[in-house]
Amino acid sequence: MITKAAASPVLDLALADALAWEAGRLADIAAGRCASSALLWSCEPALVAPSNLGRLPGFARASAQATSDGWPVHLRSTGGDLVPQGPGIVNLSLMWSAPQETAPSIEEAFRRLTAPICGALSSIGLTSSLAPVPDAFCDGRFNVAVAGRKFAGTAQRWRPTGGGYAIHAHAMMLMRTPDDAAIRALNRFYRDCGINRTIRASAHIGLQDVVQRNGTSVSQHHFLSALADRVQA
Repeated sequence: MITKAAASPVLDLALADALAWEAGRLADIAAGRCASSALLWSCEPALVAPSNLGRLPGFARASAQATSDGWPVHLRSTGGDLVPQGPGIVNLSLMWSAPQETAPSIEEAFRRLTAPICGALSSIGLTSSLAPVPDAFCDGRFNVAVAGRKFAGTAQRWRPTGGGYAIHAHAMMLMRTPDDAAIRALNRFYRDCGINRTIRASAHIGLQDVVQRNGTSVSQHHFLSALADRVQA
């Protein structure tokens, strides 16, 4: 359950602690110790990669260079692709149990994750959609897009249990558009891993940029509070 502090519903955590919390809570759900959980969190600057990237021949060199540049690399258990973390990014970790006979499809699980995000955006007057965004990091058809640009990326992990699944759905949301340093770090990491991919800042949009452009007084706190209300477990 999300605990809403007076100032913000978002917890500031070390990235390693956030990943450990996710793993521990998913284990609790798989073991039947709880049925669901949700957390909004933010962390220090870093790059987070799915575990399959860790098997690439250039991964060790890419990680060493990124760490030297101030972007330590962490591996995660959910799918997707390389993403940045740090100030200006808020994560939503949403977990629940699903019996075998009523387990959702992957698409339904993504919609359970993205529906509260789209609803919270709507509550502050912003229209969003689910769509791929070329040249965005961790692109996929379940991006949450605003004005045709990527606002949030999504990923999933399913853990089998005795009678069904423990499901972990994750979204990382941009409060600010990624700066040049983050884009450079992503692109250099890909080059060092031997991956032919280019990420462009213009494919992304941060909430603060939309708020400023639209001249609205609605705050980031309003959005995050509305989101927290929608994902109470």
